Amino acid sequence: EKWSFSPFSGAVEGGLIFGRGTLDNKNTVFGILEALEFMLKRGIQPRRTVYVAIGHDEEVMGLYGAVAITEELKRRGVRFAFMMDEGCPVLKEGSFPGYSGPVGLVGTAEKGFATLKLTLEHPGGHASAPPRTGGAIVELSEAIVRLNNNPLPTTFGSGIEVAMFEHAAVASNWAMRVLSSNLWLFSPLLSLVMGLKDSTRAQISTTIAFTQVSGGVKSNVLPNSASVTINTRLLPGHTIDTVTDHIRKVISNPDIRIDVLYENPASEISSTSSEGYNVIHHTIKQIFPEAIVIPGILIGGTDSKWYGELCEDVYRFAPSYLGTDDIKMFHGHDEVITVRNYEQTINFYYHLLRNLERSWEVVVKDEL
Repeated sequence: EKWSFSPFSGAVEGGLIFGRGTLDNKNTVFGILEALEFMLKRGIQPRRTVYVAIGHDEEVMGLYGAVAITEELKRRGVRFAFMMDEGCPVLKEGSFPGYSGPVGLVGTAEKGFATLKLTLEHPGGHASAPPRTGGAIVELSEAIVRLNNNPLPTTFGSGIEVAMFEHAAVASNWAMRVLSSNLWLFSPLLSLVMGLKDSTRAQISTTIAFTQVSGGVKSNVLPNSASVTINTRLLPGHTIDTVTDHIRKVISNPDIRIDVLYENPASEISSTSSEGYNVIHHTIKQIFPEAIVIPGILIGGTDSKWYGELCEDVYRFAPSYLGTDDIKMFHGHDEVITVRNYEQTINFYYHLLRNLERSWEVVVKDEL
């Protein structure tokens, strides 16, 4: 009842398309398919082999979709010039520090992630005589607060953000150009600026989020144990050991056990001088001519973590036109895309497929 329209209706109203997945990420699925259908209707035969892989379980690790597809492609001995998956959007005007226009952000890497569980065993007892320490819940809560107040330090100046700001410098205001051209001196200041917003802070640090807590089962009994589940997103260069070492140091409580439930490492960083990056860059400029195009890191997860072993360069981009607050609609109520942006999505994939034939020589021509 929190939706203006049924979440699976695809209702079109006032120039908007409402529905679950309109931004994440049925828009890209249907954009690719409509672009291919448009080419088929016009009798266009691609000069290069193009594979389209659409899995059904990306939100739950892709174990039966992307993994199975990857294994089959490996069995066939297929290798790709490059690969592009869903990913970073075109940021609306004013969303990027120091630049007032839109920004096409191409993910040249993807953060890894892991699920951990912190557990504290305790004798328990009756609630009428609580221990001075407060018991399992209190001691674990203190550890949670310490971790929340002491995040892993940012790595600004040694990661993808260097290339991101260098590429953006040519179009930024004079102050940002000075800062971006002298990162050796101004990295601490830019790190502070990016740390002001959750979405930008996540691009320069390995994050820790507390997602599930469990403890007692009766109102008058102290629990024998309490636990919290942690979701961490790993920057390239950071490992699960980086996180567990930090946790042990910060909580400083040997009674709390740390279990790693799942781990997926961060991706490699793809080139910004390759054929693939160039084609994507120019295609973005065709559809969003006012945007500058820069590399960045995708803080979420995609199926590319499996397909990446089939090629050298993997890029993560979706032609969604978003502000930083629009990301909150992902998996939320009234997820919506404009009709205009959906048209741009189809147009982007059509031009991308055509530009693959020309590679470095990209001609700007709107054929839709």
